Amino acid sequence: MSVTSPPPRGRGRLIALIGCVVIGACLCVAAAVAAFYFFRSRTTRAAQPTIEYILDASPRMNNTSGGDTRIGVARGVLAEIVRTADPRLTAGLRLFGAGALSGSCQDTNLLVPLALSNQAKIEGGLGNVAPGPKSDSPLAQAMIAAIRDVAATRGPHSIVVVTGGADSCNPESGQLIRQEAERAGVELRVFVVGFQVPPDEAEAVRALVAMIPGATYQDAPEPSALRSALTEIQGELNTQAAGGTKAPPAPARAATACDHPYFPLRTGASWTYAGTDGTMTWSVPSATGSTDSAAATMDIAMSSGALTVHWTCGSEGIVSYDFGSISSPALGQIATMNIVDASGTFLPPADRLTPGASWPTNFTLVMSASAQGFTMEINSKTSETWTAAGTETISVPAGTFEALRVDGTSTTSTSGMMVAVPTSTMNSSYWYAKGVGIVRYTYASDQAKGGADLTAYSVP
Repeated sequence: MSVTSPPPRGRGRLIALIGCVVIGACLCVAAAVAAFYFFRSRTTRAAQPTIEYILDASPRMNNTSGGDTRIGVARGVLAEIVRTADPRLTAGLRLFGAGALSGSCQDTNLLVPLALSNQAKIEGGLGNVAPGPKSDSPLAQAMIAAIRDVAATRGPHSIVVVTGGADSCNPESGQLIRQEAERAGVELRVFVVGFQVPPDEAEAVRALVAMIPGATYQDAPEPSALRSALTEIQGELNTQAAGGTKAPPAPARAATACDHPYFPLRTGASWTYAGTDGTMTWSVPSATGSTDSAAATMDIAMSSGALTVHWTCGSEGIVSYDFGSISSPALGQIATMNIVDASGTFLPPADRLTPGASWPTNFTLVMSASAQGFTMEINSKTSETWTAAGTETISVPAGTFEALRVDGTSTTSTSGMMVAVPTSTMNSSYWYAKGVGIVRYTYASDQAKGGADLTAYSVP
């Protein structure tokens, strides 16, 4: 099959180009990557959003909720939400009432210090949280300490609080928090979620929140309400990290040709991976068309940059994708990419993915990089062969799946660089789970190797 517009792209080079942005190890565009890091070293890092999560770990969180303790439910839901955080966020985790300090009304501790792409450490820290022995609940002290924490970073700043009740230590807690926020002089948003808070204490929390500029309160009487509230908040913060505005709610989903059983490119779908190239999130803001012909846009977010990918789909499956641009927080767009002289299919229809099935792709990538007066254009020609190897049981942080393994070999020759670059060969494997997408990938060549596992996903 031949496709002329838009052209197909091979999955191995997708991971290689992602690696370019993250670690500077792309075989086919090495010079452009070197230029990217040269440009980045000559600029200061742009201010990135900072978020500090605060969790109530006072004894009242030992109360039961649907067969589990409130602390068990809260830490589980919060860990689930943190996994979906944009890797460009600087994040940390603070507790109060956990017994870290002897003075019960001063008992707050920064369990996980603020750091970039900190989701895994926060999730791990939540797994060991247990309520402390003292009866006091120093909610305000924790919030004041969090303001001081985030004030040490460049903004904007957000604090997300999950509490089981009101502050029990200071009747003027709201005023104290407001004063600290004014003294810090930072751009600050505060989200307070009350999980199964008694009505009288809920009124006290609302009164506290009302005194803090930029603060909101949501009541979560059930675990599902807690999950919904935190999902909405995290979505806003992720949008802020991406430098955009909150998108309007998506209309009811209609199936398109991009809704592949093994790789459902649907509006609102997202996948987060962690591995040798760091943490990254793939999300689909738009998938439009019919069951005969469709297109999807994918945004790939990383701590050091972002990538936009355009896909087209038809009766042959996911026929093609085409890179749009690479950007970084400090530099904005640093490269554009076009693919020409292409043929083949990225992922055939599910009924053709039987063990032993094989298919080729061939394409030429033209990459133009420009920044601070420096411009270069790289041409790379790639030939690939892919084979469906069979179904395997794969366990990753996001769960255990029955996944189809697809193996491939890619050979690339590059021109347009100041020095000769030898032809490179890369071997890749992808594991696809029906209804989920890629749950694991690996790649290796003489120059680089790596891979990642799925840590969280959402497929509407």
